[in-house]
Amino acid sequence: MGNALARTLLRLAGPTLIGAGGAAWYVITRELKAQKIEVHPDSPSLQGRPVAGPVTAFAQAAVMEKHALAIGGGRTFAEISEEWIEATEAGDEERAAELSGTRETVMQANLLRASLFTSVLAYGVSALTMGVGVLSCATASVTRTPRAARKH
Repeated sequence: MGNALARTLLRLAGPTLIGAGGAAWYVITRELKAQKIEVHPDSPSLQGRPVAGPVTAFAQAAVMEKHALAIGGGRTFAEISEEWIEATEAGDEERAAELSGTRETVMQANLLRASLFTSVLAYGVSALTMGVGVLSCATASVTRTPRAARKH
């Protein structure tokens, strides 16, 4: 591929990637804002701020982990589920019922945390996409046609 063609492709790819990354960032932010989530007061930082970006989403996910562990008595969903299965298989209906509510609550917290982490990851991908777009533009601007191929 000649330098002229490479430069043209890079000039086309750059703005396209920047636009796609920016559009993704916008959509992620709009969808997070639509959920009307605020960072919990227990967060070490950003308390009360709307979850509308990667930093606030990460902060809220961290608080949710703390709360889920507190609800589960320091146990993870997997540990609580294992106890629930053992109680169910042993016929201990009382213990299984006791664990069931905790298990459901911790599972929901984990699902919400996973959703927030997915948005954080999506922000990273959109930022990477925009960065590659900027690099494409920069590379296009410094790519030169060899002297022998230039017309004088």
